[in-house]
Formats: sequence, C-alpha cells, structure tokens
Amino acid sequence: MRVSSKSIQVQWLADVYRRQAAMARIQKQVSSGLRINTAGDDPGGASQVVSLKQGLGRLENFQASGEALRRRLSLEEGALTNVQDALVRVRELAVEAGGGVQTNDTRRAIAAEIRELLSGMVDSANSQDGEGRYLFGGNAVTGQPVTLAGGTAVYNGDDGVRLQRVGENRSLREGDAGSDVFFRIRGGNGTYSVASNTANQGTAFFTAATITDAASWVADDYSIQFTGPGSWTVTDSGGATIASGSWQAGDAIQFRGVSISFNGAPATGDRFAVTASDHGSIFAMVDRLAATLESDSATPQGRAAFQTSLNSVLLDLDQAERHLDDIRSSVGSRLAAVDEQKSNNDELALQLQTTLSSVRDVDYPKAISDLQTQLTGLEAAQKVFAQTRSLSLFDLL
Repeated sequence: MRVSSKSIQVQWLADVYRRQAAMARIQKQVSSGLRINTAGDDPGGASQVVSLKQGLGRLENFQASGEALRRRLSLEEGALTNVQDALVRVRELAVEAGGGVQTNDTRRAIAAEIRELLSGMVDSANSQDGEGRYLFGGNAVTGQPVTLAGGTAVYNGDDGVRLQRVGENRSLREGDAGSDVFFRIRGGNGTYSVASNTANQGTAFFTAATITDAASWVADDYSIQFTGPGSWTVTDSGGATIASGSWQAGDAIQFRGVSISFNGAPATGDRFAVTASDHGSIFAMVDRLAATLESDSATPQGRAAFQTSLNSVLLDLDQAERHLDDIRSSVGSRLAAVDEQKSNNDELALQLQTTLSSVRDVDYPKAISDLQTQLTGLEAAQKVFAQTRSLSLFDLL
C-alpha cells in the first residue's frame, strides 16, 4: 500500500490540532479553576452541577426567610415583654389600691396611672416590623389592629396566621394574631368568675375562688344567695337548688367541685353570680380595674362591692399573665426552631458545596500533569514530523 507524503502531513496536522485543543481545554480549566466550563466538557457532571446550584439557591432563600422570621419574632417578643411588664405594674397598683389606707382620691390617682399603662399596652399591640406591617394584625398587616376609644379596645385585624418556609420540609409561624394574643383570655380563675349583685345591702365579699374537683364542675350560670345571716343556697340557671348550708365569716361555700370563700356580713337576700369563664380582652380587664378604682367605696356596701370587683379583676390579671407567658413561650420555641433550622441549612449547604466542588472544580495536580503530558506529546509529534517531512523517494534514486 502506498502512503503519500500528503497523507502523512494531514495525519500530523490532525494530531497536532487534537493535542492543541486538549491543551487549550486544560489551560482553561487551570486558569478558571473549573473542570466543567461548558456542558460539553462533561454532560453528566454539568447536569449534576445545575442540580447542586439549585439546591444551594433554595437553601439561600430559606436562610433569608429564616432571618426575616427571626426579626419579626424578636420584635413580637419585645412587644409582648412590654405588655407583660405593664401588666405586672398594673397588678402591683391593684394590690396597692386594695390597701385599707387608700381613699377615693388616691384610688382615682392610681386609676389614672393604670389608664396610662393601658394606652401603652395598646401601643405595644400596634407594633410594626419596620417595614410598615403590623405584627399583631393577622393577615391584615396594613391597618392598625387595635383601637382604643373610651376605654374600650377593638380588634380590627383577622385571625390569619402567615408561615415562612425555613427548610425543605419545615415552615414556621412568623407571628400571632392579636385576637389570640390579647382578646381571647379566659376570665376569673380560668374556669369560673364571681361577681356581686349591685343590689346587695350587706358587706360580704368573696376572697378566694378555687377548683377542688375539676371533674365535678358543670359549666352553668349559678347564683349564691344568702338566705339569712348564717345560711346560703346555690341555684343553677334553671332555678333548681343544687347546694345549701350554714355559713360564718371566712367560710367557703362549696358545690360542684368549686370552693368560694367569703368575708364580711351578708344581708338576707344578697346574691353573688358564679358563671363559667368566658374569653375577654386584656385591655377590658385593665379598663375594668381602672373603673373599679374610680367607683365610690366610701360606704360599707360600696367597700364590699369594690373588694369583690377588685378580687375578680386580680383573678383576671393572673389569667392574662399566664396567657402571655404561654404566647411568649411559643415565640421562644419558634426562635429556637429558626436557629436549629439555620444550623441544619448551613450544614447541608456545606455538604452541597463540597459535592459541587468535587464535581465542578479542577484538580490542579492532575490538570497540570495532564497539561505537561499533552505538551510533551505535542513536542514529540512536531519533532517526528520535522524528521519525516523531508524524506522522499527521489533522495534514494
């Protein structure tokens, strides 16, 4: 078979071009630091790179959502702390106002301070997140959620709860609706409330209201009536007598798993209402305390009514404090969950980045070795061609 000189030259040029292309590809890898610069470099690896980058992008979004969530929850916790601090001060003032040395004038001065604290609590309930969105409005984030007029607080938001996705399979509430935080607090001791009849003529007032057997309690509207100086009966909402007995100052009246202690001297016919606890607002409780302190307690009957109302409000405030504690615990748990998820996301991002680097980034020792191999091969090819290109049959004739 005859091989022409032209064929040899074509083969040599093809080999040189191939080696030059390989060298160029390796040089680009070394200069860019990437093993895969185009999909053609490694189709399978390029597809894996795209998937890994998408995963890292999702994690970056989750981290941004987590930071936004952390900021709003921290602001919510601060607002709740302000409300709770004000509530603690309100309770201190309530106890102070119950002291025997107080007069109508001093109690009214205390009531004025309580109303100022009430206004501050409403301001805290209307806290914003720094972007013009209200924290406690539910999904209604653009309008002021709580308005106060004449001591009456009104909720203008909704019950909506917004979620932030902070992980591949994890979403957390970014706030709490003001309706749940401030307007759904059980009154009394959480099971029932006690109130005196405005027509009472005696000086009896309740001093304690407890549960002795929760299983025996039946939610209803009950009436305790003193049928004489030392006797009482309890009737239910249908008028049926369910309990009766004798009584003296300091004794507790017990029925259906509850125990209510009274002091003072009741008049025959005096009544006290015992009703199942209903939900109310923390603002209404504070306003009722202020109104109680503003009432006339100069007469023995007025003093008894004042004491019953004050003791009732103190039970309300205890429930409000426990309720806010529960809300703050929930916020704290979510903040801890954000930190935990951030740590998980950071760990996963590191794993993805490591995998991405192993797939995409160049192995410098190997690349330099390959580059040297290609360069050596190219130089050898050039030398061989230089030695063979001048060979001709005519040189032997």
